[in-house]
Amino acid sequence: MDTITHGSRYSLRINRGLATIGAYFEAGAVWGIEDVAANKRSSRILVVDDELVVRDVIRNVLEKPGLYLVDAADGEQAISLLLKEPFDLLITDKNLPGITGLDVIRRAKAVDENMGVILITAYASRKSAEEAMAIGVDGYILKPFELSELEQKVNEVIELRQKRVITTRIPGENTSRHPVLICDPNRNSLECLVDGVKLLGHQPLVMASVTEVLEAIRKKTADSLICDLDLIRRDSASSCFLRSTLLVTPDILFVAVARERGLDGAIEAIHHGANHVIYRPLKNGVTVAENLKDLLGEPGEEPAQPS
Repeated sequence: MDTITHGSRYSLRINRGLATIGAYFEAGAVWGIEDVAANKRSSRILVVDDELVVRDVIRNVLEKPGLYLVDAADGEQAISLLLKEPFDLLITDKNLPGITGLDVIRRAKAVDENMGVILITAYASRKSAEEAMAIGVDGYILKPFELSELEQKVNEVIELRQKRVITTRIPGENTSRHPVLICDPNRNSLECLVDGVKLLGHQPLVMASVTEVLEAIRKKTADSLICDLDLIRRDSASSCFLRSTLLVTPDILFVAVARERGLDGAIEAIHHGANHVIYRPLKNGVTVAENLKDLLGEPGEEPAQPS
């Protein structure tokens, strides 16, 4: 372990296999994470990783007034803790010995569907990212990573958890005509999406721009959105507002449309709060309906609630 001193600030870098974690400290206090002590109680965080050094560094950086950490060395211990104690946030490595991180997440969501979840992995793939999205992961972090990235994500997910707790999704009276916002500049994709939503018995509402999407969300015209990922990632005021809106409005069911299959697209969709991702080229409405039927539901069924 190498420690480099610079004034009153210390840079600590720990190397263990594929995990490289950068942590920054200021003499006498951990810095970089927003003060969440204003909450009525501490946010309880469960950290699960089979490497003691990783657990210790995460604890040293995150634990402060307003954040209370408990750690576990494997999935079995983590599940035991989840069944005994309440937690607001779960941070887990994917590749744990025995019970995997994904299995721990499934059990956590069964205990408390509103629990925030951050998954950390050194062995990422598009398939694993999509699986993580499907079971309700709020953050997907790749090793090696800087702890500043983890700090930011912890703040975001704790806020998201708090909004989930106070938000009640009210089922529509006519679930067979569930309104779905659709925004995609690609004409072929748009036609396929509209046809797919219609085949599922729901009502497609085509949005011409991100601004229209924002206005529809503000008016609560619909609580489901299918949107092109390129529109969301744009460096514009409206796209920035939409990104923020999706992250702080957990009752919106969000499907991202990515340009191509790949890990980057899946991870970006997770970071923007997507519940599901579909990929171009879209063949036709039938394949879109098949892809979305478990999420949106078929005629007469209530659409799935966001994880």
